[in-house]
Amino acid sequence: MTIQRMSSKGRISIVKIQNFTIERRQSVIPLVYGTLLLVVAVVMATVSPLERITNWYLRVSEGSFVYRMWQNPTYDLYCDVYIYNYTNIPAFLAGDDAVLKMTEVGPFRYNEKRTNRNMSIDHESGRLRMTPHINLTFLPHESVAHTKDVYLNVPNIALIAISTLAADKLGYIANLGAYYSISATGSKLFLNITAQEYLWGYQDPIVTIANRFLPGWIDFGKIGIMDRFYGQKMLGTEVQIRDTHRRFEIETWDGSAGLVEQGFKDLNTSSLCNTIKGSFEGLMFSPKVFEDKEIRLFRKQACRVFPFVYQKDMMTDSGFTIQRFQMERHAFNNTSPYACKCTENCLPNGFVDISSCYYGFPITLSKPHFIDVDPAQKLHFEGMTPEPEKHESRLDIEPNTGVPLSLQSNIQVNIAVRTNAGNPITKPLKDKVMPLMWVSLYCREAPPEVLSLLRLRFVIAPPLVITATVLLFLAGAVLGAQGFYRLLRPKYRLIEPEVVPKPRRRKSSIAINMSDNKAFKDDDDMAKEAVSLLAIREEDSDLPDLILTD
Repeated sequence: MTIQRMSSKGRISIVKIQNFTIERRQSVIPLVYGTLLLVVAVVMATVSPLERITNWYLRVSEGSFVYRMWQNPTYDLYCDVYIYNYTNIPAFLAGDDAVLKMTEVGPFRYNEKRTNRNMSIDHESGRLRMTPHINLTFLPHESVAHTKDVYLNVPNIALIAISTLAADKLGYIANLGAYYSISATGSKLFLNITAQEYLWGYQDPIVTIANRFLPGWIDFGKIGIMDRFYGQKMLGTEVQIRDTHRRFEIETWDGSAGLVEQGFKDLNTSSLCNTIKGSFEGLMFSPKVFEDKEIRLFRKQACRVFPFVYQKDMMTDSGFTIQRFQMERHAFNNTSPYACKCTENCLPNGFVDISSCYYGFPITLSKPHFIDVDPAQKLHFEGMTPEPEKHESRLDIEPNTGVPLSLQSNIQVNIAVRTNAGNPITKPLKDKVMPLMWVSLYCREAPPEVLSLLRLRFVIAPPLVITATVLLFLAGAVLGAQGFYRLLRPKYRLIEPEVVPKPRRRKSSIAINMSDNKAFKDDDDMAKEAVSLLAIREEDSDLPDLILTD
């Protein structure tokens, strides 16, 4: 086989092919990177990464942030108790004063600590199961005084409750017997006891006798308002965690979707009065809370679901927007959809009957200081000073995540008095609803770790994501345009190698024969040809790596 020497035109063709390959390769690389950056920018603009990260963070799984917050909430929840002290009892009972006068004593502050025990996730039904446990710790240094040091003149809850219950259920003869029995015990209509006894239990002969002979009904030896509210056994509850539109809604409480004490049987025959399913406890709410949505808040101690309606948008000190919800103004009215139907012993307007949840005792709830109650009831008392701004109940929520920021729930506890002709012991208080105390349950702000996450999500992260998206788009556009331009307009020219004359040496006959054979070439000539193939002077200054110089 004979190797032929390549012509000058052939060398130029190879050079062009090499330049074309290198030029195209250098053009395709920025075009590919630019396209990728543009795709990433478009994806970030259309599919919100923050939304996806937020949804991932709000998931409920063993060990997740939300799971830990449910298990051991770090919200600082406080309970301020204000007790009504009656100041003219002798004059009123003697008939000298037509109205009962009172003063408000408080606050007696408690820290309410809630934990959820026996937590488990039912993946099949998409429910989170738990057993709530609440513990109250008295804070004497943040209270008006220690409960053991404050003496008050207050209605005798045990006497009024038993007398009213007898008047409602028994006839004249039985009530007459009840009157003599109560009188024999020495119980008084009003008591002078400490705030500690009034809240957490005081001894009364009526309670002692009832507990001895009727332990299935009265299962306690002393009676106190807070003791009965917080002394109930903790019951299991289930909340929804699968359906994002209903996430954190209560599914069941103690195995029921409603309050059996308020007449709940099943969802087909239930009403808003006794249905728990679909309400919230307040630890978390469904994401995407909208202005037209009514939030139903359940509190076991109140034995009732309370509606909260949208009031306004607000800006927090951290820089993100929240929505404020306020308790529906007519929530305690008899005409409210949440009012249970009443057929006998009905209360005046503005009061909620929860007697069925508390041994049949005529305990009622209202707004503090008789706000929005029947004006006729206000005429019986002197000393209450309603302030709607101070005594309203409200709830602040970050609507995109459903995280509560603050809560203030104000409810007054009263006792209704009804009499029977056979038992005149409560006659001075006939048909009155006696104020006992009012409670403010509140949380001023969310824990620092929650506020930091919300600030990162809604204040810091959005501008960073927008900036990153714009930069990726611009970088992608510049690289893509540069690569596309190079593909369309490649520019280069061939540099002809210089021919340097070389002195000839005397060659042997063998060397002469070899040189005469065009199939062979001198090594130097071969090197020059190689250099000529690679020697390019590139006019485009953007590709210095392709320029070879001497």
